[in-house]
Amino acid sequence: MYMKNIIDKIQKTHPVSQESLQALQEKLIVKHYPKNHYLVRSGEIGRFVYFIEEGITRSVFHHNGEDTTTWFSKEGDITFGMDSLYYNLPSIESVETLTDCTIYVISIDDLNVLYQNHIDIANWGRVLHQNVNKELSHIFVERLQLSPNERYESFIKRYPGLINRVKLKYVAAFLGISIYTLSRVRAKK
Repeated sequence: MYMKNIIDKIQKTHPVSQESLQALQEKLIVKHYPKNHYLVRSGEIGRFVYFIEEGITRSVFHHNGEDTTTWFSKEGDITFGMDSLYYNLPSIESVETLTDCTIYVISIDDLNVLYQNHIDIANWGRVLHQNVNKELSHIFVERLQLSPNERYESFIKRYPGLINRVKLKYVAAFLGISIYTLSRVRAKK
């Protein structure tokens, strides 16, 4: 089925009419990206939103030669440079493919027109961003309050199966722990 993972995730997030889905699909362009490709680069204004049909990406901050993974996106998810989408500013983080990916791409301008002309797409976007904001808040609090073991357990629930699909150093950075601590936590399981 065409865009099965994306459409399933859209409909699970918020109901969107077939007419609106068709309008969205007409604006999307399918692209294939190799592993380790940057969709968004920090310091640049991104002009696209990426709907992931197959594959995994990570959002990452680069600072003083260190990378900190802040988010993972997988099949059915969307990814983008937040500051670019909302404020037309350079992104403060990069988005990198962690696997070969099949991604449907839409320009931010086209997505904004869809938001204006299709209230159900606008509401889907609102609910999606509310959910992501809630998750980011929970992740922040978990990093402050939970032990490494508890953070790992939360990660496994939040991202089922992902631990076997990405490098452990990315998971450790996401959890705010060292790779050695992650190895010890995993060994106890």
